[in-house]
Amino acid sequence: MKSFGSADFIYKAVYKVLCGLVQLHKKVVKLPLNYTLDKVADDPKRYPFFADCIGALNSTHLPVSIKGGYKRQAPWRSRKGGLTQNVLAAVDFKMNFIYVLAGWEGTAHNCRVIDLAKRKGFEAPLGRYYVADAGYSNTQI
Repeated sequence: MKSFGSADFIYKAVYKVLCGLVQLHKKVVKLPLNYTLDKVADDPKRYPFFADCIGALNSTHLPVSIKGGYKRQAPWRSRKGGLTQNVLAAVDFKMNFIYVLAGWEGTAHNCRVIDLAKRKGFEAPLGRYYVADAGYSNTQI
């Protein structure tokens, strides 16, 4: 009998939940708005500078556990030394997640992650943009 605390059981449970979320994402995920929000238009600190901005994107490193020796773990070791997964996330001005791409090794640079996101269809509507940090260096989305 398997223990509910075993790593194998937890992995299988998380995998089943993620598969369910992938099937539900078209009903749950909302596409970014294609107009300037009132909170941007009414704020002199934001308008007109962010009038065409639809949100922000960045990546974060989440800790992971990789079975096996050093050779299997090496790609997942981040620049800070821990085993991590590089996850890209984009949010709108209401702090709703509008895109998430997980699964990249900790050594993966943000440019590699955003390139895959673009190949999978992530884009900003024509004339709109996302605010991002220097890790994305004027990437066309």
